[in-house]
Amino acid sequence: MNRKYFDYLEQTAPEAAAILESRSFRSLLHYPRHIYTNTYAHSVRVAVCMAWLAARSGADPNSAVKVGLLHDLCFVDYTRKNDHPGLYCFYHPEEAAANAMREFGLTRKEARAIRAHMFPLSVHLPSSKLAFQLLLADKVVALYEVLLGVHFLRNRVSHFAARRIIHTR
Repeated sequence: MNRKYFDYLEQTAPEAAAILESRSFRSLLHYPRHIYTNTYAHSVRVAVCMAWLAARSGADPNSAVKVGLLHDLCFVDYTRKNDHPGLYCFYHPEEAAANAMREFGLTRKEARAIRAHMFPLSVHLPSSKLAFQLLLADKVVALYEVLLGVHFLRNRVSHFAARRIIHTR
């Protein structure tokens, strides 16, 4: 993970540093996501995308980065058998919102955005600009992460993202 992503998040949202340094958030390194990455890296990418969207739409950058980082704060390895009933895509938004609320505190709007980020698989509708942006950012980043597995696209997509989103060369 590129250090510039962390710097960008910490400059955009002061709360990001505390979340990134927390033990519970760092534990997401051990949970797989989208075949080629982990939940920690996925959440950082979503937060970078959310910061970029917030800057362009006039949304609150602190809330945008916070929900981007915390939207998958669910400590379940969905690739292995676990005690949760049903499929991960259906229950993890509720669990992530509850975990984020307990550990970092969320506004009602932030909690609703996290619960709705798997729409239409979740029963929660995106009811705010923040929720819609999180839904969009999560899907775009998931597609990006799946494309990382396609070797010839990996460097091209990574270079484009670094250049266009966080303005590096």
